[in-house]
Amino acid sequence: MGRISDALLNDLWIKIFSLVFAIFLWISIVGGESGEEFFVVPLAIVNIPESMIISNDVIDYVNVRVRGRRGVLRSLDPKQIHVALDLTDAREGENNITLFPEEIKLPEGLSVVRISPSRFTVRLDRLTEKWLPVVPSFLGAPAQGFKLGKVEVSPAKVPVMGLEDALSGQEQIETRHIELFGKDQPFTVEAELKPLNGNVHIKGDHKVRVKVQIVIKTIERTFKALPVRVKGVYQKVGLKPKKVRLTVSGPELVVRGLPPGSIHVIVPAPHESGTFDVTPEVVLPRGIRMIKIKPEMIHMEITLEKKEEKKEEKKIEKKIEKK
Repeated sequence: MGRISDALLNDLWIKIFSLVFAIFLWISIVGGESGEEFFVVPLAIVNIPESMIISNDVIDYVNVRVRGRRGVLRSLDPKQIHVALDLTDAREGENNITLFPEEIKLPEGLSVVRISPSRFTVRLDRLTEKWLPVVPSFLGAPAQGFKLGKVEVSPAKVPVMGLEDALSGQEQIETRHIELFGKDQPFTVEAELKPLNGNVHIKGDHKVRVKVQIVIKTIERTFKALPVRVKGVYQKVGLKPKKVRLTVSGPELVVRGLPPGSIHVIVPAPHESGTFDVTPEVVLPRGIRMIKIKPEMIHMEITLEKKEEKKEEKKIEKKIEKK
């Protein structure tokens, strides 16, 4: 029994070895056979002449039939196949370009049998450069009592490239929205430029520096009947009119709450009897300025009191006596 078991065991190892060898031989034979496979590969366009743009539609993918050992073909990744349309020698206008199999880059041991399509029409148009002024675009409003002031953009203009027809309707380029919500202080921001249509491209940096001034908002307010006061209480004075219409300007938050009593309209009365037309003096709170007053002149009728006249006579008599 022992001899029989040893014989069977030896035969088993021989059978296992034979099976493994057969499998390896089969893989080698099959893997070494030549075959062909189709691959869908993206088409790259390279070496576009400077200041030119492709103005027609060109397909994005091509079909490539590749020949080689089946084992290699099965492991081939389409990303290893590089198909590029070279426009080095292309000129302005319509170009008919043929792509040949030998121009396609493949791993070693593989070759291209066919490309579909292999002939391409590429139209090139010359790009035009134009400088467009940058216009800031704002969103929201500053804090109450403040408003948008001076805005400076650097650079003030940027170059764009595009077809002449596409550029003819472009007069400016806007920034993306710059937020103003609740702002009460000046600020500076880097703002991105809004993209233009597909046939126009920004040349260079796509950002500009925007310096924004936030200033106090001023308003005007009219007081319709402010009383006129006379400077000097020892005289009898008749005024015409006794009240004036006054328009002032200043910070919104201050002007809206300004009480009429804080504004004084005063006329200086001469120290003599008679009728006079006098320009009134307007005394305003700090930060408030006068816009206009109506009327601009106040008519005054002055009569000196008798006791004042007697005093004046006594002064004159004294002067005479001294002489």
